Amino acid sequence: MRQRKFGPYLAAGVTAFAVIAAAILMFFAIYHISAIKALLDTLAYILRPIFYGLVLAFLLLPVQRHIYDFLREWLKGMWVNWPRKDGMLYFISILLSLVFAVLVVYILLAMVLPQVYSSIVGLVNAFPGYIDSLQKWLTDFFRDNPDVQEAVLPYYIKASEALESWFSDSGLLMNFQSADATMDWIQKELFPRLSGVFTSVYAGLWAVVMLLKDLLIAVIVSVYVLVRKNKFAAQSKKITYSIFPTRVADFLVEETRSAYRILSGFINGKLLDSLIIGIIALVFCNLLKFPYPMLLAVIIGVTNVIPFFGPFIGAIPCALLILLVSPLQCVYFCIFVLILQQFDGNILGPKILGDSTGLDSFWVLFSILLFGGLFGFAGMVLGVPVFAMFYSIVSRLVRYRLRKRSLPEDTDAYLGKTEPLAEKKK
Repeated sequence: MRQRKFGPYLAAGVTAFAVIAAAILMFFAIYHISAIKALLDTLAYILRPIFYGLVLAFLLLPVQRHIYDFLREWLKGMWVNWPRKDGMLYFISILLSLVFAVLVVYILLAMVLPQVYSSIVGLVNAFPGYIDSLQKWLTDFFRDNPDVQEAVLPYYIKASEALESWFSDSGLLMNFQSADATMDWIQKELFPRLSGVFTSVYAGLWAVVMLLKDLLIAVIVSVYVLVRKNKFAAQSKKITYSIFPTRVADFLVEETRSAYRILSGFINGKLLDSLIIGIIALVFCNLLKFPYPMLLAVIIGVTNVIPFFGPFIGAIPCALLILLVSPLQCVYFCIFVLILQQFDGNILGPKILGDSTGLDSFWVLFSILLFGGLFGFAGMVLGVPVFAMFYSIVSRLVRYRLRKRSLPEDTDAYLGKTEPLAEKKK
């Protein structure tokens, strides 16, 4: 009786305590946001190999499944009584998927890197000639347009004076007639600069070593995740059903499967689409005699991974490179990129991706801008499928609430305000 009497007060006290504690924690988080961000950055750096391994396992999962199904069908009538047959085939399929990934990366690098290197070397060697041509063009332009020259000349004089002052302050225009002055410049200017160069080179080499270490750990993590995938999925479902009611848990499990279908379908399809676009770009850049065809194709293929903005982002540096060689070819290249983008957006992309996201064009643009601003390049690539997952969850919840209230689920029923929805339903 006493417990029943004080029960509501106890519940109210616990609720008030939870609200006050949550408010204090929120105030603490806002007040110490920089420390929390530093902690999250540290955790992200420590767990970086785990993230890489999860991404690698996610990309290898479709390949592993196809190889496993092929091996099971191929060895259907063999070793029937061997109890570990499926486990062994599963492990072999994982190893073969890793070998397949390594071969694909090796073939791409073997094809692309030598030609990209030669294109970059050729560009660097030809750059002084491009500068001379640009300088000659500017000289002729200013000579033919004296009004423009008169307007630009003060800014040119200021820039020249600032550059000369910088060289003078840095000691590059000093008088080397005195040996003591030369040694003083070497000790005070040259050695600190060389020290900075050595530090930068060391930091770059150390970053490469750490990246190779992270990639090695990522491969091990991906193998472990693929081997224990079913176990992890079962444990996650077990935890979900232990926390939430059965109806809510069913909803969460179904939405997780839907999110995986959206994400995997979009990413794998976009990678295949970008590879095809890169190959098409390489073929046509060679046919149209554009300079540095392999470098242009690589830039177009890589940036095509970004939805909507990708072709235009890749076209800008490519067009600038071609502009240095031939302005007329730059115009032809811009026309070619526009045609290629239309082909990809209206024919190739829909054939490969289909309606994998279910988003309108506005939401695609919104998700790219939002996630790209928050997370950079990775946000631009993953923003569309991630937003599509949230969009799917919200749509399902809205349909569920409408069904509960016996209201129409079709959006067309809400166009216009001619009559109440209840009368429409009748």
